[in-house]
Amino acid sequence: MSTPTAGSNDTATADTETMMRRDGYLPPDEAAADLGCGKRWLLDGLNHHGFPHTRMGRAKWLSPEDREEIRKLCRVPAEPAKITRLRKGICKPAKSAA
Repeated sequence: MSTPTAGSNDTATADTETMMRRDGYLPPDEAAADLGCGKRWLLDGLNHHGFPHTRMGRAKWLSPEDREEIRKLCRVPAEPAKITRLRKGICKPAKSAA
């Protein structure tokens, strides 16, 4: 019966990380840079607000699909009424000098 050594555990961790990166997964700090947000904001979303992600033990990983879903969740849709108001204000006809 063999017992795992510290070296074999490091190898397993490295193999998991290599596998996850190969499949397009990113850890939260790199995913935050990809999303253009702060790491703390992203971790709060993962831990408390239901953002999609994958857990491997204690590690959190975000796939390209997870990051796209987070972008969709946080998207602010356009408000047609505001756009119309802005266009009316910008497109007023010039008053004639006469």
